[in-house]
Amino acid sequence: MLKKTQKKLKIVTQNVAKLFIAAWVIYALYLVAWAAPRYESQSQMIIKTSDGGNSFDPTSMLMSTVTDAPLSTDSILVESFILSRDMFDYLVEELDLVAQYNSEAADFFSRLALGSSKEDMFQYYLDHIDVSVDSESAVITLKTQAFNREFAQVLNAAIIEHAEAFINQINNNLAKSKLGFAKDEHKLVEEKLRGAKEELLAFQSKYNVLDPTAEGAASQQIAFSLEATLAQKQAELRTMSGMMSELAPEMKNLKRQISALQDAVSQQKSDLNNASVSENSDISMTELMAQYSNLQIQLQLAIQAYSSSLMTLESTRVKAYEKIQHLVTIENPTQPDDNKYPQVIYNLTLFGVILFLVYGIGRIVVATIKEL
Repeated sequence: MLKKTQKKLKIVTQNVAKLFIAAWVIYALYLVAWAAPRYESQSQMIIKTSDGGNSFDPTSMLMSTVTDAPLSTDSILVESFILSRDMFDYLVEELDLVAQYNSEAADFFSRLALGSSKEDMFQYYLDHIDVSVDSESAVITLKTQAFNREFAQVLNAAIIEHAEAFINQINNNLAKSKLGFAKDEHKLVEEKLRGAKEELLAFQSKYNVLDPTAEGAASQQIAFSLEATLAQKQAELRTMSGMMSELAPEMKNLKRQISALQDAVSQQKSDLNNASVSENSDISMTELMAQYSNLQIQLQLAIQAYSSSLMTLESTRVKAYEKIQHLVTIENPTQPDDNKYPQVIYNLTLFGVILFLVYGIGRIVVATIKEL
């Protein structure tokens, strides 16, 4: 009984070896004679960010530089977009990608099966492209496969073009959002400026005065002039006191002038500090000048805020239409001369190793059974 079992195992082992050899030969014939060639186009890209500086400073514009975009954000963002369903849908619409994958140039096992679901189509697309990002240089390498060398290049170029449009759209959306915020803030500043102007005009109209500060300065100048004249007359009086009698007509006349000047100075100061601006108003000139000064300060602050807001708005407006980030193509999509797939020698070697390992494991199992 044992001898019969060992004999059967020997026959099975020999048949399995022949079966494995036949499988390897059939696979070799498929790769050499039937498998459709697949061509691969390669390109390399990198994202550059333009630091344009302040649009109102010509020096900063001349000193603008171009720097690499962070790997953790923009480069990986482009990689994810290339591998996204949105990119696949765009290529299907623009290049009729499914028809290319169902091309008669492909063999039965390589082409996309007819009636495949959208998920299967998308997975087939992912299986025939490769995107990688270098961790140090942030260079994005894109490889696309197709059964036609020209289409492999066209597919690669279409992916780059759509990825660049995607980056520009993101930048424009962010810039327009900032522009909208700047416009809203500018409206608030503009309303404050308008309010400050209206308050000043209403104040001038109410008290029928153009510039109370100038009028107050004129009144003060008159008071200073009267005080100077009074001081001069008092000096003359002191000089003449040692030379003339108090009853002398010149002395009496000088005293009358000094008394009149003193009254005029007192009246002028009283009018400046306490007198009303008009008969229908109880506000003094000093209070009027103080209120006018406050309104002027508010207006100047509003003008400065308006100027600063206007510069910010214009700078944001320029950046909203500026191409801030660029998807720079380092290596344009190549048009391959020879097909890269299938890799006949590599595939046959790998398949042979796998068969050999399976056969070896089988022999070990059989030898183990024989020892039992």
